[in-house]
Amino acid sequence: MSEAPPDWDSFFDLTTPAEAAALLRAEHGANALQAAENCATMALADGRLIDQQFWLAVTAELKAKSH
Repeated sequence: MSEAPPDWDSFFDLTTPAEAAALLRAEHGANALQAAENCATMALADGRLIDQQFWLAVTAELKAKSH
């Protein structure tokens, strides 16, 4: 991931779901999917719906790569 621009609104402004999925796999290994699901849940709880959509896309990316 690159350095965050000062006016970013969501994780979509920082990276792609595929890049985030790769980073989660590198950092969390077999727990990457759970980490992404946790991020989606927390974004929803915080009312950050665009970020929730990002993390759901990361989750879908992780599920697709696991098959």
